[in-house]
Amino acid sequence: MKIKISEMFEHARMNADDLQIGEDPTIDKDRIRKIVLHKISPKKTSRRFALIAVAIVAMLAAAIGANAATGGKLFGAIVLNDENRHLAEMPDYASMTEASTAPSINDVNKRSLNSNIIREGQLQTLNAGSVTNIELEEKDSLFLIPQLLTGNGDLVIFTKEKGAGWELKKGDKLSIEFNLDLTTNSYSDPNGEYMELGLIHNGELIKGFHSKEKSFAYTVTADEDGVYYFYAENYSAGKIIVESGIVEQQ
Repeated sequence: MKIKISEMFEHARMNADDLQIGEDPTIDKDRIRKIVLHKISPKKTSRRFALIAVAIVAMLAAAIGANAATGGKLFGAIVLNDENRHLAEMPDYASMTEASTAPSINDVNKRSLNSNIIREGQLQTLNAGSVTNIELEEKDSLFLIPQLLTGNGDLVIFTKEKGAGWELKKGDKLSIEFNLDLTTNSYSDPNGEYMELGLIHNGELIKGFHSKEKSFAYTVTADEDGVYYFYAENYSAGKIIVESGIVEQQ
């Protein structure tokens, strides 16, 4: 028997927007359980929905655990460090989806994307699950890409200090290259993972290519003056770990 997620909340008289989840390093599971059960009317709740409520409690507890480890982020790519590196080793969990056809990109329930680099009109038409700026450290005229953990649909924009882009004159070249870590997570495909690479020019996202690779490289030649960024999007069904890389202006 298939149960729509939307119907589950409707019959259980639960409004998901009422569950305000902030960073909570203590992960108070008892508090989460009380919030969930408080939103469900005892008189209207069947055994089936009671069991679903228990499942919701477990998912929220797991989400808050990840929230604490990622510095308050529940969605989007993160820079890996000694404190959160264990997240890269964790398996991906199947997500709950509607039994009906998948919602369109214009569905009102689609997660809103935020970016100060991609123009708003185009931003909300993208099929990405998140957009995250990754600031690169400069060393010897190279910009170093740190170790990153990305999930399905996570789009990362590589930037200079304080979110700045690369100012190119017509004919200038900008290149990016990075390797994937295909060993840390046992679910990674040793033959490579699917990603899309492209550029953002004066706020306009321009797709480059997508393919399955162990390492990626892309070079663009500016066809006009402007500010340029590279982006990469996780096109796989699970996590992709970026091991290391560089961006270089030539």
